[in-house]
Amino acid sequence: MLATTSGADALNILRKQKVHVLICDQRMPHMSGVEVLRAAREVSPDTMRLLLTGYADVDAVIGSINEGEIFRYIAKPWNQEEIRSIVAGAAKIAIALEQAPGCKMLAAAPSSAQVTIMLIDAVAETAVALRPILDQHLPGRYALEWARSLEEAMAILETRDIGLVISELKLGCQDAMPFLKTLKQFHPHIVTIILSSIQDISILVEMVNQGQIHRFLPKPVRTNMTARSVLSGVQLHHNIRCQPRLAERHRVEAPARQQEGGLIGRIRHLVRRAIA
Repeated sequence: MLATTSGADALNILRKQKVHVLICDQRMPHMSGVEVLRAAREVSPDTMRLLLTGYADVDAVIGSINEGEIFRYIAKPWNQEEIRSIVAGAAKIAIALEQAPGCKMLAAAPSSAQVTIMLIDAVAETAVALRPILDQHLPGRYALEWARSLEEAMAILETRDIGLVISELKLGCQDAMPFLKTLKQFHPHIVTIILSSIQDISILVEMVNQGQIHRFLPKPVRTNMTARSVLSGVQLHHNIRCQPRLAERHRVEAPARQQEGGLIGRIRHLVRRAIA
């Protein structure tokens, strides 16, 4: 095990030798944890990245999602057994992918790659704002399906091959979190972007650890931020489709209680049908 109190030293280590797992505290001198994770993603993209911080640091959690693409968030004060289990799981994934021939992230999705994007949001203004962004940055390369409820989202999943989901967390009285977490658990190739005005840190942490969300975007829709996030999500989906073992990097924690029946059961049935 290697240890340092300096973000700069950590990055130098990553440049010089193979590191399977990086655990970074948010509060360090000179460089924050998010800054280190952002640089680490460029220096050593195959390293599994974990952020260690307190529940008060909402900006740190959002930054670690959007800039560090972390595997897990570990809250202070941590449980010793839990952190050992998380680190061991991350190391196992990193070593397995290292030993898999040719299992590397591709530079970019080809310009001809097509993707079907599903927007889950009850508000029409979101769809209106999103479409011109997609037209500009994915011209002729996307199809957009708009679901106003989780029932509509499930119906789309049962008929279309979805690559990217852009979802609100609350659809009126519907909570989208169990749906999105189960979707990632059984369909790891589907990339999820949260677009929501909700910035509850406990919810974001849960969606990182159990939903492996790719990006969190605050409402209202911001053109440049949304464009960058969508292009990054499309690239990630393409990488996983081309090299399915990369989905291991996005393995989620099993929820404490597995929900049965209804939409959740239909997601599982969809997987069994696809495998068959």
